[in-house]
Amino acid sequence: MITGVDQNSLFEAAMNILLRGGWVLAPIFLLGWFGWFLMLERYGYYFMLKGKSVSAFWKNLQKKGEEVAFNSLGKRPYGYFYALAKDVRDYRGQGPVAVRNAMEATRHRISVNLSKSLKTISTCAALAPMMGLLGTVSGMVHTFETIQQFGFGNPVLLADGISEALLTTQAGLLVAFPLMLAYNYLSSCVEKVEDSAWSEALKYESYVFESSGCHPGGSCATDRIQDADNPDSHENVEEDK
Repeated sequence: MITGVDQNSLFEAAMNILLRGGWVLAPIFLLGWFGWFLMLERYGYYFMLKGKSVSAFWKNLQKKGEEVAFNSLGKRPYGYFYALAKDVRDYRGQGPVAVRNAMEATRHRISVNLSKSLKTISTCAALAPMMGLLGTVSGMVHTFETIQQFGFGNPVLLADGISEALLTTQAGLLVAFPLMLAYNYLSSCVEKVEDSAWSEALKYESYVFESSGCHPGGSCATDRIQDADNPDSHENVEEDK
């Protein structure tokens, strides 16, 4: 358990580091907090979109029927695959083309929501070492100003500028390195979820339409037979032309 004295000591140590690091250390600190806040929020959204296991959905679909499978899948209603499969179920009465259009719209919407903060996180990771470099330059300028005024006689005064340069460089790298690693890992996980959900949704689309003689994303065989049996429809098309 941290006592009040320990908390005060930690606060004083943190303030001492901030003062020694100069003004650049504060925006680096804020940039790191902002980047990790966005990163944790994106990880939460990613785990939400993973949804329930797709393999469990297929087992329930084959053994217990579609209603049970969807009820089980709907316990986590924000899954990527659930959103696409729901489009198949809701629009299959309007034909394969309507289903595919709905799936494409859902895919685009979720992809935009997934990637909306990733560019900002990448920017934070790229800016942190640049701000550390700015702190390095600021610290060296401070050091040369001290040398110009007091010469090399007082190493304590020179240490202030050198510590400012080194602390800001170190802080920038400490913010950027783990943030970039987490960003790369999250990007690969997001890509896997998108590919897996889309491929499984296409399998479910084929499963739904295979018994009706329809081609996923195309027209139904029954519609073509009706058009062939109804010559009036062709005559009406020719008249319109």
